[in-house]
Amino acid sequence: MRTINIILMELSVDKLKAEDKLEKLVNSTVDVDKKTEDIKSALREIVMIDEMTKKWQEYMPSQDSKESKNNND
Repeated sequence: MRTINIILMELSVDKLKAEDKLEKLVNSTVDVDKKTEDIKSALREIVMIDEMTKKWQEYMPSQDSKESKNNND
């Protein structure tokens, strides 16, 4: 269970960093074309982290199945 939580925390930290990067890009004064490409790249990273988190949570045993198993014992 500890490994599952570590992975989720790492993904959360990565997402926070990516969101911070996105915020800085939005507020930057860089050329519009460069800024647009950088923002799209940051958004891709955030979406990828969200998808990774969802997939990782699918691999985790659900709380319902744990409770069901405990009730059957």
